[in-house]
Amino acid sequence: MKKQRFYSNGKLLITGEYLVLHAALALAVPTIPGQKMNVDNAGVSGQLIWKSIYKRDPWFMAIFSLPEFEIIRSSKPNSAAFLQQLLLEAHRINPEILKKNKSPQVKTILGFDPEWGMGSSSSLISNIASWFGIDAYELFFNTQKGSGYDIACAGAEYPVFYQLINASPKTEKASFDPPFKSSLAFVYSGRKQDSEASVNHFLNSTGFREYDINRISAISREIAKANTLKEFNALLDEHEEIMSAVLQLPKVKEESFPDFPGSIKSLGAWGGDFLLASSEMGFEGIKAYFSGKGLRTVFSWEEIVLGGGGELCTSPP
Repeated sequence: MKKQRFYSNGKLLITGEYLVLHAALALAVPTIPGQKMNVDNAGVSGQLIWKSIYKRDPWFMAIFSLPEFEIIRSSKPNSAAFLQQLLLEAHRINPEILKKNKSPQVKTILGFDPEWGMGSSSSLISNIASWFGIDAYELFFNTQKGSGYDIACAGAEYPVFYQLINASPKTEKASFDPPFKSSLAFVYSGRKQDSEASVNHFLNSTGFREYDINRISAISREIAKANTLKEFNALLDEHEEIMSAVLQLPKVKEESFPDFPGSIKSLGAWGGDFLLASSEMGFEGIKAYFSGKGLRTVFSWEEIVLGGGGELCTSPP
């Protein structure tokens, strides 16, 4: 059997966190770093051998029996259980794939640190769906509780608006290419957030109004159209203000970076993963500021946003 190759993008959620679960319009960007997946028939009959690589080093390995997907051995039990859930559901939807390949060996290669919260799970789901020839949203919604925006990013070539309308995902191309992007930076907070736990916590809360959903939706479109840094920052600050009240959590800037000369917004789950920093200092000034705080994983717009400058990426990097 010829080796099969799959690729999906990572993701960053710019606006709409949490409220996207209640039909707010979100703005999201696919990232240049993503995840590759290679599948061949060079394994052991009746077993699935799985290896995940980051920077040429294995960070996860597992062996499953087929077709039951029982875990024979794994380096990380929780990761193996998550993968088992995805494989069982993919196989349930399309059992024909493993009839053709009875000794699959899978290798995934992450282009970003699995601790970053940049979409190691969503890009994996997208790649598994491609391997099994099934719909990635179906696999996601049958196994996860999130909004699915990250699945939209996994296969996108440009920033997107994403919305759940009557529980169905709707995606629209977003012309999001700020003329002041040299004044923006994406900063890893140093803390990986448990997305599932954050979603579960929010789904059990009722601290939001219809106004909040509508205003966040409007901000999503306004941020994509902002022509000046001042306008952009005002929108980021308003978004943070609304979500701080909804979540009953302090804003990341006031809690951790009160002396930052600009705006800082949490991206995705609050309390971890990536931050968007915006300042007249420019990228190098922002990078120096956060390096001084011990946060040295800082990306420019050009380093991280796929298709943000009007150039569509049609092949994996």
